[in-house]
Amino acid sequence: MNAYVLALHTHPWLLPVVEASLLGLEGGATTGASSLARSLRAPTGKPVSTDEALIALNALCDLGVMERAGLRYRFNKDRFSATDELRKSVQQALHILSEHTPSTSQEVQLCVSLPPSLSPVAEHVIRESSTDLRSSLLDVIANAKESLILASPFWDADTTAEMISLVRKKLDAGVCVSILGRFLRDLPAKVSTELRRVANTPTCSILSWFEGTGSDTETFHFKAVSADRGARAYMGSANMTVSSLRSRMELGVILTGPAAAQLDRILGVVITMASPIRI
Repeated sequence: MNAYVLALHTHPWLLPVVEASLLGLEGGATTGASSLARSLRAPTGKPVSTDEALIALNALCDLGVMERAGLRYRFNKDRFSATDELRKSVQQALHILSEHTPSTSQEVQLCVSLPPSLSPVAEHVIRESSTDLRSSLLDVIANAKESLILASPFWDADTTAEMISLVRKKLDAGVCVSILGRFLRDLPAKVSTELRRVANTPTCSILSWFEGTGSDTETFHFKAVSADRGARAYMGSANMTVSSLRSRMELGVILTGPAAAQLDRILGVVITMASPIRI
């Protein structure tokens, strides 16, 4: 539920638009973020972006309305019907709260990814105090307007493909992007293929920091994202891998204010120690 609520907070118009488009969809039908975005428009008439569609699809996954099938999403029509009143109630409650609650600045927000086998009681207690890590991370990336740094030691093919799809949209919008990893010579072919999609873009840098051997190795182990020179940032334990973002318990924080700006400055220094790589 927390990922759904987060999406409503950041994009209050988005989920009603997406949910209305699902009314005529057959159960078991699949869609992707790009194809969904092409069929939708915001209430203002503006086309829905792929980033926004991805945020909505992940929010609906949180309720079981959509189910991930690789890079696509399968529609669970029975679950869609069963959660109809719940979704309407949540949307109405948040609308009322937004009209009567003064805006406040929250500098730190805890987020978590959970294994699917976690007990319902444990999941409920954890979700009460946190937001969904993957949805929160995607939201930081999708809302970058000027600059974006993505740093993770380890990347797998599926997550790299998903992130590069978002990164390409950001690059097309004029955002400067830096991608940092432990990109060694034995970089998996599928990861290399995805990175190659943005490698020749002038405003995109792909860097690696992994030097030396044994006890003399110099590298990094943190996982972080910074948007717009620290206007908003993520820091946590999850690598850019399917296992970290979908099947293991990982913790992170979404930062704003001075802490996010400080993290961005540190990432800027780390990038100067990394080496550009040729894909």
